[in-house]
Amino acid sequence: MAGTLVLGLVIGAGGTLLGLKIADVSLVPGTGSPAFQKFFSAYEILHTKYFEHESDTKLLNGAVAGMTNSIGDPFTDYFPPVAASQFTQMLSGSFVGIGVEIEQTQNGIEIQSVMPNSPAKTAGLKPHDVMVQVNGKSVKGMALQSVSNLVMGPEGSSVTIGVNRPSDPGHVLQFTMKRARITQPSVTTRMLSGKVGYMQISVVAQNTATEVNQGLADLQKQGAKALILDLRGNPGGYLNVAVDIASDFIPKGKLIVQTQNRNQQIDKLTSKGPGNNIPVVVLMDENTASAAEILSAALNEDDGVPLVGTRSFGKGTVQETQGYSDGSTLKYTVAKWLTPNGSWINKKGLTPTYPVNLPSYVSLPSISSQKLPLEENQNTKTVAYLQQTLQALKYPVDRTDGYFDASTKQAVMDIQKSAGLPITGIVDAKTAAAIDTRFQSLLANSDTQLKKAEALAKTLESSQ
Repeated sequence: MAGTLVLGLVIGAGGTLLGLKIADVSLVPGTGSPAFQKFFSAYEILHTKYFEHESDTKLLNGAVAGMTNSIGDPFTDYFPPVAASQFTQMLSGSFVGIGVEIEQTQNGIEIQSVMPNSPAKTAGLKPHDVMVQVNGKSVKGMALQSVSNLVMGPEGSSVTIGVNRPSDPGHVLQFTMKRARITQPSVTTRMLSGKVGYMQISVVAQNTATEVNQGLADLQKQGAKALILDLRGNPGGYLNVAVDIASDFIPKGKLIVQTQNRNQQIDKLTSKGPGNNIPVVVLMDENTASAAEILSAALNEDDGVPLVGTRSFGKGTVQETQGYSDGSTLKYTVAKWLTPNGSWINKKGLTPTYPVNLPSYVSLPSISSQKLPLEENQNTKTVAYLQQTLQALKYPVDRTDGYFDASTKQAVMDIQKSAGLPITGIVDAKTAAAIDTRFQSLLANSDTQLKKAEALAKTLESSQ
């Protein structure tokens, strides 16, 4: 067993994974039955009589995918080789690539972030660059996964990315780089005021327990007397790693999680210790799932750790994976997991001890990522984003319905004036960047959930 994996969101197509297996499987379960005969007949017809030639691989992969889809379980899934590799790399904490996060936007395939010390960073790619070519091939109209497949390749091989940059419209900028193995830490730490340490866990990957152990030690060396554990957006990961992380905080022998299989057999996993008496506050949200929920529930029920934020995702099942020689993987649910108190949170989530919502404007997209320019009398969803952003920045915009009116133009002109830009009332790339800079400053001071957690942590530390 490589470990129990708990992933709740679509990117991991998650679940509580009890292990990663790789084997060739030979199984003949009643192939003479009418159901199997129907399958063989359908395969033979499509293989020999369909008007275009289709490969065996495509037909059989489709059959496996069809079986997983028929179950109706979003966490039982079939990954073709490329997707399986990406899934495995995400959980290993390292991958071969250029080091960018891409997303399909109305502008096309847009770079959302560039990782530090990555080939992309060294080459000069930037957030909001829109990919238009990969190795000279146009990617216009291509699906996100197809573009990702083109960007991927063997370690050390070269790839040239052509992009449109908002600040340099009308030109395709070319950047050549060599693909490299990139290690992405799953844990980041920093000290806050008042002897409060902050630790963010982005995914419960293979090395996360080691990173948590080291991060906790570093924070305590820096004087941390209380800890905020930020699990917001964490889709989960390995169950056994979640148990190891919990063991850093929960005394040895205490129950952390229970799993129950199809035969109703219950397996109880307890803390390995050593535990830690540092006061902890957990941050969670609607994207905190699976292994992250296991950790949150154990800390809450075993140690009385307060949960701050919004109700969690509610992913309460356990998966295993079966790998095949062609690189594909079948992931399937084998059990459900229960909190130490025996609760099954599936489709319900964990209820925060202190419910705190973020301001609605924190989910607004950057204006630079939208299709520009924006100007008076336009009526679009993008203009609505602009108006909501301007209102959040306290500019007196009269409406947020997407119609670019006189008040919207005046607010844009006010920003242009303060930024030293030509006062046109039209949102071009430079104006969008100026708006985004102001908005990012606002966001940096808008984390109401973190502020609540910090106040609680200071109270817990002072009461020790």
